[in-house]
Amino acid sequence: MKITNKHNIPATLMALAERDFYTKGKANYSVTEILSPPRIQRLREKHFDEIETDAADMLWSLMGSALHVVAERSEVNDHINEERLYLNIDGVVLSGAIDLQKIEGDFVDITDYKFTSAWALRADKPDWEQQQNVYAYLVEKVKGLKVRSLSICALIRDWSRREAAVKPDYPQAPIQMVQIPLWKMNFTEKFIQMRLDAHRHAKVSADWGDELPECDEDERWIRETKYAVMKEGRKTAVRLFDTQEEADELKSTDPKHYIQIRKGEAVRCTGNFCGVAQWCSQFKREQNEDS
Repeated sequence: MKITNKHNIPATLMALAERDFYTKGKANYSVTEILSPPRIQRLREKHFDEIETDAADMLWSLMGSALHVVAERSEVNDHINEERLYLNIDGVVLSGAIDLQKIEGDFVDITDYKFTSAWALRADKPDWEQQQNVYAYLVEKVKGLKVRSLSICALIRDWSRREAAVKPDYPQAPIQMVQIPLWKMNFTEKFIQMRLDAHRHAKVSADWGDELPECDEDERWIRETKYAVMKEGRKTAVRLFDTQEEADELKSTDPKHYIQIRKGEAVRCTGNFCGVAQWCSQFKREQNEDS
């Protein structure tokens, strides 16, 4: 991966950006990798040396790495920081780095640190739930301890004291503990096997030069098309609708109303949040269909 410095940040930060904090150790897959879409993972591997990112765009990634380094240095009785576990599953080695394990007898409470936004914290986060439960599976299988709870220590990067004072549903502090549902072991085992099978299939397709499995709507962060009923002289929408028919009905009640179509998109693709959109045949095909 090529790290650029388009905004002329100091050399000390550039050195930090260029340092590779991530390692999966001697594993075939990390937990993060099996949870990522197989198409994206294969394209990242194939084009790794061509992928370009600017150091200024890596701010929160760098903050996350720094947090882990600091947390690793702290020492609290019965707390294990930054431990990587390995498990052989049918000849495939899976590894996962767990931020924090609190041990009480034969029980473990798992916590993961996440930088996030206030808006994201109020939305469902299935990826957090999946990651934490795979970690729980590793702990129980590798260490023989029973996982009692899962949680996220969310650090809200855009927290506002003013918003917290006037909105009851807004996070009331810049650090929030979020409880994560704990799955049954047999369900987690089936989920892990499904993810491993998906990545095996994609790897075989890549090796044979076949078309990679496509990303589904959830993996592409689909934003649906919306129909906004606007009013002359007003900047914000009177109301948003999912269908043209509903919007037309409200529009007909006032001659100053008009409809603004807010076209849906695959946000992960159009914003290149995957980092490989330029090499993705699925994205290119859909661009051609829309043009």
